[in-house]
Amino acid sequence: MKKANIILYGIGALGGLVMKALQTDYPMIRIVGAIDHDPAKTGRKLQDLFPENKGIEGITVAPDFKSWLAVTGEKADVVLHMTESKPAAIEAQLGEILEAGINVVSAAESMFYPRLRYAGFTERLNALAVSKGVTITGAGINPGYIFDAIPLTLARATSDVKKVTLTRAIDVTGTGPGDIEHVGYGLWPDEFKQKIDAGQIEGHMGMPESIALIAERLNMDIDTIEERWETETASFPVDSGDASLGILEPGRVIGISQFAEGKRGDETMISMSLIMYYQPEKFGLEIADRIDILGAHHIRASLVPAALSLFGAANTIVNCVHDALSGPPGMANILDFGMGGANRSGFTYVLDPDRPHRPGRMALVKEAI
Repeated sequence: MKKANIILYGIGALGGLVMKALQTDYPMIRIVGAIDHDPAKTGRKLQDLFPENKGIEGITVAPDFKSWLAVTGEKADVVLHMTESKPAAIEAQLGEILEAGINVVSAAESMFYPRLRYAGFTERLNALAVSKGVTITGAGINPGYIFDAIPLTLARATSDVKKVTLTRAIDVTGTGPGDIEHVGYGLWPDEFKQKIDAGQIEGHMGMPESIALIAERLNMDIDTIEERWETETASFPVDSGDASLGILEPGRVIGISQFAEGKRGDETMISMSLIMYYQPEKFGLEIADRIDILGAHHIRASLVPAALSLFGAANTIVNCVHDALSGPPGMANILDFGMGGANRSGFTYVLDPDRPHRPGRMALVKEAI
């Protein structure tokens, strides 16, 4: 196991939480570069923006990947890509990283299982990654964890699955501009409906991909995926936690409930509900993830409170670094990597030969991997 040199491509809301994650728990990861087009960050020292992080002295935030490549003296192993979500907006960014022969972990929801809806996009990136001998994958909390990795892990203990029901209620206060744009927070309800109908916003991206993957992996027969959305407003101001939206006046969308169903004919086989609110405590919502798998063994599980949205995503992305570094060339899916994740410590425990062992007591010592 080698220490991985990474570049942060995007240091906004999610990138800032990646920096927080890297403060303590990932000794085998080293930051060697940062990229962001925000004029308030470009050209500044990363250390000045994130004074709590160590080992980043001398790193200047570049405005784009080509600029970083032109001035760097460092070798990068993996780029953590955290800019936008839509394939048309990110293909050029991902392409130039792959051209440079660097592995990619992208936070874009569309990168979790892109071949379902974006076959051409997937084929182009896969071919480029294979030609350069590097891996490209997508990671996040949802998709990539709650609506797919966790239920599939639980389903390893059962068979003959008849139905899967997943519900997630979360606090989205502080969500960054990229998500706001495609999810539709802060709009007027009529405006939200018009944009959904026109395909200008998608709500949360990735539920159809999670449904398709669950159905594939659990041998469930579906022929249709349907989605619908409901909005919630408040009669009082609500703080979005985002500088671009600020305080939302009464009547604007402060909560979105999104539903998706994988069906066989008229029968619902897989059901997903995602309830996303600003300041959910003001609306009496329980923040929780609930999983129900009806099979030979009926499995029910809950995470209370729900897995953190942004910080959870930051950690799943960071935890994917060594998976991407050791993965096969081409487009990979996070579900194909190790169930327990890569070793984040860089060491393994062995029995200590210099201390006695006895029944009920085992002496251990660390050994570098």
